[in-house]
Amino acid sequence: MEVIECKNSIRCELGACRNRATHTVKFDHVGLRGRLHACDKCLGELYAAIGKTVVPKSIETAKRKGKGGNA
Repeated sequence: MEVIECKNSIRCELGACRNRATHTVKFDHVGLRGRLHACDKCLGELYAAIGKTVVPKSIETAKRKGKGGNA
């Protein structure tokens, strides 16, 4: 998956946004219709929402689990 600049004049596809898309999320192993077009504002909001949901594990937690869980 990659985020690329939108080269065409396409509307943002997120919600009821009426802005023009500035970025395109291109998915792997999917045809041309498997892309998501978003404006800067909506892409930022999506990034913030994903950041609240998906939190990477800290290095300390990963080290403890690698040693058998006894720290």
